[in-house]
Amino acid sequence: MTQLQDRNVLHITDGTGDTRIMWDPAVADEVSTAKAAFNAAKKKGMLAYAVDPDSGGRTGEVIRHFDETQGKIIMVRQTQGG
Repeated sequence: MTQLQDRNVLHITDGTGDTRIMWDPAVADEVSTAKAAFNAAKKKGMLAYAVDPDSGGRTGEVIRHFDETQGKIIMVRQTQGG
């Protein structure tokens, strides 16, 4: 796996596991596919986090719109407190 693939990936985690969609920002079709998956997950109520690749995945910020320059995005279902 190349460094580009490590840095440009959308992880969508749900009951079926972890779906990974990789893209190259220079390839419009790949960006379009990743953006469509991001938007579909958002419509299901999932939260998206842009992960700082230099932190080893320990930090992230909530994002509301797909940005192909973010590199690594993780999407998870919202949890409710009890």
